[in-house]
Amino acid sequence: MRPIVLLTLLSTGCNDYNLQGSEDAKGKYNPPDLAAKEQVDRITQVTIPAVDVLWVVDNSCSMEEEQRALRDNFGSFMQYFTGSGLDYHVGVVSTDMDNRNESGRLILDYSGDSRYIDNTLTEDEALDSFEDRTLLGVNGSGTESGLDAVMAALTTERYSTNDGFYRDEASLSIVIISDEPDQSDVSVNEFTSWFQGLKTDEDYTVTFSAIVGPDRSTCPAAERGTYYIEVANQMDGIIWPICTEDWSTVLEELGLRAAGLKREFFLSLVPVEESIAVTVTDSDAVATPYVAGTDWTYSRTRNSISFAEFTPLPLNVVEITYEVLASKQGVDEEEVTETAE
Repeated sequence: MRPIVLLTLLSTGCNDYNLQGSEDAKGKYNPPDLAAKEQVDRITQVTIPAVDVLWVVDNSCSMEEEQRALRDNFGSFMQYFTGSGLDYHVGVVSTDMDNRNESGRLILDYSGDSRYIDNTLTEDEALDSFEDRTLLGVNGSGTESGLDAVMAALTTERYSTNDGFYRDEASLSIVIISDEPDQSDVSVNEFTSWFQGLKTDEDYTVTFSAIVGPDRSTCPAAERGTYYIEVANQMDGIIWPICTEDWSTVLEELGLRAAGLKREFFLSLVPVEESIAVTVTDSDAVATPYVAGTDWTYSRTRNSISFAEFTPLPLNVVEITYEVLASKQGVDEEEVTETAE
């Protein structure tokens, strides 16, 4: 009887499956999706909530023209502060550590009302106040000690003469202007270690930039500011030759850096370069397109777009649309890696 049962089961099993299938199950043309994947990166321009900016200005005998250049172009710096809603303090000290009345003490303006500029002033008031502070004269010590002056301003004088200027809950930006090398007692490594340790909260940053002599061959009127350059390099700051006639460019860039605004925006994936489109949406929800090559450029090595002159304002949304290179038909992994590098 066992063979009969087995045959019955096999027969039943064959009846359970219809190998031909129904009319609705007939094969249909189903090509793969060959379209390149489109990516949209939306990046909101943000600014830091508060910043303290300390200018350290050489007031030795050779600095008259440089002080005037700073004064005449300071509006390029302040344009990112006045009326922006940013909580800022801007103060000035000299490189003179021999004069006890200076030695890291913030310079008063002629009114004698305040040691620093803040957001309670109008743009015109801020510019006038800075002009009073930055024309320090040229009778200061010939032993220029900018690094010592920074430390004194933020430590020795912090709670006395400079009370209220430096805040723990604010980013900090230092700008040195000198045509001589630094002669401070503190070493570069000691200063950098101390300076980097001032902010432990990642919401607040420290930056150090220098407008100094690069070398005698390109800037014969100024000695190389070696120590200032070393600190600026370690802090990823801006270094600018002091002998340059037009200071508007560097002061504008310093303003951008201090205010936390950006012109460079990074893409999340590697793009098909010619497919990149960039628009910026303002606070009124108005979207404006920007033209490649004219308004912005793309960097393969950094995988970013950078605006040439335009700076998105706080809360503007930068929208970068592009085809993803890895998803484009015929592109292999090696090509994507090479482009990203």
